[in-house]
Amino acid sequence: MEKDVLRNCLFERYFEVQKGIKAIDFVSRLSFIYDLYHELDDLCEKNIEYFDCFDSIKSIRLVEYQSKSFLILKKQSWDYVVIDIKDKKSITEEQFKTIFDEDFFVENFGERKTEDSEVFSLFYDVEEYQGNIDDLIDFYFRNRQVFNLPTRLYYRLDLKEAWTYFSIHLAQGTAQLGFQTPDQFLYEQLFLQSDLTPSGMQDAVGKIGKERVQEMFSKIKEIKLPVQIIPEALLSYFDLSLQNKEIDLVENQKLRVKKFI
Repeated sequence: MEKDVLRNCLFERYFEVQKGIKAIDFVSRLSFIYDLYHELDDLCEKNIEYFDCFDSIKSIRLVEYQSKSFLILKKQSWDYVVIDIKDKKSITEEQFKTIFDEDFFVENFGERKTEDSEVFSLFYDVEEYQGNIDDLIDFYFRNRQVFNLPTRLYYRLDLKEAWTYFSIHLAQGTAQLGFQTPDQFLYEQLFLQSDLTPSGMQDAVGKIGKERVQEMFSKIKEIKLPVQIIPEALLSYFDLSLQNKEIDLVENQKLRVKKFI
């Protein structure tokens, strides 16, 4: 199958789904998640030395570990800020390497387990929060319910050995739609902003063609996300009763959802 034909077949698979929540409705209703993380990013930019406008906090969690409470901010893979709640201080690098290990971050922050036992001691890093710790802790607890929500949705459709995926990152306000095959015959990504409009840089234009890329972007907002792939904690922010013509709750295993207030 020619590359263009395969890519088009994969893309059209999204529009075979008749029941679900429109992608644009999904990101619009949950935009408060991005707004809150953006506020946290601003706070960190002012109070973490190596944190600038290009950085973002991927997650923030309160964790009970070894009989102590830690507020942990994940900047990126292997890069963290850890606050001792009782002492109201950032822990030092020595404390970080003594208290924690790689398995902790694999289990609690989605890091990938490596084969190299030296990775944690050599490459994991902790940074100091230099601002008012009380303000940061208070900010977390005031918004804890939102910070505990899932922040990523991953939707994949397969066509034989090829697949397409639609990944939405609510905390970072970004999304990505990609096409791929195991041998990278297809290996292309379209990048989107929080409102599902195109990002500035689009590497795939040269492979797909400007006109076709624009056609795809014009249709992405209309993609319907099946209820089954949406975390139940996020579904609680939708009133599915208003979408009975699109969503059969019986088919979706009698999902219990709360009406958004």
